[in-house]
Amino acid sequence: MVSAEERAALPPELLGKYHCLVAALRKAGPGAVAFSGGVDSTLLLRAAWEAYGPDAQAMYVRSPLQKPRVLERVRLTCRQLECPLRIVEVDPLSWPEFAANSDLRCYHCKKKIYTYLTSLLASGYKLLDGTNLDDLEQDRPGLRAVRELHVQTPLVEAGLTKREVRLLCRAWRLDCWNLPSESCLATRVAAGVAITPELLRDVACGENFLEDKGFFGCRARLDGRSVFISLSQGDIERFLERGLREEVRNFFAKLNYTKVFLELSERPGILN
Repeated sequence: MVSAEERAALPPELLGKYHCLVAALRKAGPGAVAFSGGVDSTLLLRAAWEAYGPDAQAMYVRSPLQKPRVLERVRLTCRQLECPLRIVEVDPLSWPEFAANSDLRCYHCKKKIYTYLTSLLASGYKLLDGTNLDDLEQDRPGLRAVRELHVQTPLVEAGLTKREVRLLCRAWRLDCWNLPSESCLATRVAAGVAITPELLRDVACGENFLEDKGFFGCRARLDGRSVFISLSQGDIERFLERGLREEVRNFFAKLNYTKVFLELSERPGILN
């Protein structure tokens, strides 16, 4: 639970939004959280635990689109929250409309996955999605599928922004509060380039390499021939100071990428 001091440190309006979130979940009846292990779905799972107690559930979709280390975090969070975890296996690469990597890739993927998850729910349960209010301002084709399937988005209904979600997770001492946003690996492959297991492997290897060097929240985007690296806010200067250019270039050369570009625009900070 949050201590009295931590509650006092939260803006009353924000604490009120959280209480409204829990109350709305309780009123709507039991639900299962589509749980990615990220900050949004973690807060939603925590609220579901408060609303439903032992009836709260987490459903994690394991596929080639996630780094293996994510599952470790998912399992740890569910143990901490004492929520049952159901791991659901899918293979989006077997779906031609996904592998073709068109502008509607995310829509097709979300539609198929959420349709499947909904079919697995126990009678009376609803599927809960961790979309926050800020997500509605971005170009997210997957949200179309969420709306079409009438999947509930409780964080949106409570009026919670990404920053507010992080603040609540920090107050609730959830380790994920400062995790960088982590979209699926397919988002790193240039539009129109067919998604293959090899490309996803190269993305994961490249980002793991950079993270091992201390560059968390990095992205390694591929077009099949070149690599485009983007770093989190403040990391470009540190990257250049450490003289990693040759080491990074040599690493990606071993993956058969001879051209490596560092993007000058940085990814936003955690609480920006």
